[in-house]
Amino acid sequence: MKKLFLLLGLASALTFTVGAQTSAWVIDNMHSNFGFKISHMGISLVEGEFNEFSGTITTSREDFSDAKAEILVKAASINTDVQPRDQHLRSADFFEVEKYPDITFVSTKMERTYGNNFKLTGNLTMHGITKTIVLDVTYNGQAYEEQMKVQKAGFTVQGVLNRDDFGISAFSFPLPSGAPMVGREVFLTIPLELIKQ
Repeated sequence: MKKLFLLLGLASALTFTVGAQTSAWVIDNMHSNFGFKISHMGISLVEGEFNEFSGTITTSREDFSDAKAEILVKAASINTDVQPRDQHLRSADFFEVEKYPDITFVSTKMERTYGNNFKLTGNLTMHGITKTIVLDVTYNGQAYEEQMKVQKAGFTVQGVLNRDDFGISAFSFPLPSGAPMVGREVFLTIPLELIKQ
């Protein structure tokens, strides 16, 4: 009898595993944005974004609660709408884009906090340094785009990085006010729209 129950349990587990299909989604670049903000002199925030990025998210669940993400961002695509500043950010003072052209993120864990809100943990590699970071993710649901005949899913991703952790510390010296010339904390806001493959 014990053997029978064991066999039934194994059969049930096998059925569940086979039935759980993994789907792949890719980032829709036209409807996504890798944006950031950073303090300038402690009195304002400079906004920017990266214009070149790609990524794949895989999941076997409708609510993406087991999602795994692999993201690639091209460092040289940084854009703050001020060309001299962007050139400086690409230089050895900051991103050193010729030496470190890619920024990558590979997730390791997706944990629900409440409702459709999650903590996404993963390894971020930037400027040749890899650190574990945790991002806040809100799953905004799905919709079918009739024109393109594709299924879409939407997310809002937010987080805070310390650029010192990645060896990007230029112009962080304190001013007389005590605030750094350029802030150490980088605030990320990333609206993502995905296309089901």
